[in-house]
Amino acid sequence: MERRRFLTALGLAATTAGLAACTRGGAPGADAAPAAGGSTAPWQVRHRYGTTTLAAPPQRVVTLGQTDHDAAIALGVVPVAVGGFTGGSYTPFRPWNSAGLAEKPPVLDMMEIPFERVAAQAPDLILAVMSGVTKEDHAKLAAIAPTVAQPVDGEDWAVPYAPHTDLIGRALGRQADAERLVAELDSAFADVRARNAVLAGRTAICAELNGGAYYVLGPAAPRTQFLTDVGLTLAPTLAALAGKGYNAELSRERLDLLDDVDVVVWSTDVADRGTLLEDPLVEALASTSEGRYVLALNGGDDDLLYSMDWGSILSNRWAIDQALPRILRAADGDPATDPND
Repeated sequence: MERRRFLTALGLAATTAGLAACTRGGAPGADAAPAAGGSTAPWQVRHRYGTTTLAAPPQRVVTLGQTDHDAAIALGVVPVAVGGFTGGSYTPFRPWNSAGLAEKPPVLDMMEIPFERVAAQAPDLILAVMSGVTKEDHAKLAAIAPTVAQPVDGEDWAVPYAPHTDLIGRALGRQADAERLVAELDSAFADVRARNAVLAGRTAICAELNGGAYYVLGPAAPRTQFLTDVGLTLAPTLAALAGKGYNAELSRERLDLLDDVDVVVWSTDVADRGTLLEDPLVEALASTSEGRYVLALNGGDDDLLYSMDWGSILSNRWAIDQALPRILRAADGDPATDPND
């Protein structure tokens, strides 16, 4: 299953402290003047579909990438509209970005872009960095306003936080601030690895039950990147199955490959939790019976899944605070320390 289909499935299913340190709340469109050390207009930004010229500091920014509003908010710019899934329970407003919003801007469908609604926002910059926009989509958006798409070498829907924040910082004329935020998060991950040497050499994988089939996520998936950022090592046989893709299907006959993995991060819809955990093959895994798994469910009131799946400059901070303790309990080798309690 490619990430676009995975995102659609999630959309159809039903750290604030770190955020406060790097954002300033406001109404949509507020606080959009370039920060000290920002770019001098006009400036150019290179991306997958060419080079976009910004003639002046943007005042009305529309974000159509799934996590682009996180980077914008972290850089002090509140979008006038944000991308998301519409018609389901999904929300682009999460604990890690809410402190930067005095009010919630309108949500535009990021999978089937409503070009007329985008134009109605009167944007002077459109961000579609963590997205799946096509060349044709970009041409339509660029006719509305200057549009910055995926990085030149970036994957659809899977841009790591460093190039993601950097590209958006360049587009907003806030490159120095973007570099600072990335350096601070890099340092936070380095500190996590130094303080939790127990994770060094431990294997991990992200797996999911989606549409009745099992999958393992590859190195390009943001959730997987979080695991390696905190010091875990991907289980090599399972990572090789996905290769450079987002994920790969894991047949029931091969579920036993999850048996010896030190930490398995399982994801599925909250309504399918029982289906997953009561599957005899999953129950029989040592990683299950010994409590070496973390549940990151879609739906309900748990933001754990999206904190890792977004992999943004803000969500990663929340994941360090909230997901890492559960991962450590899963990795400690003690079945009595339930990581899902």
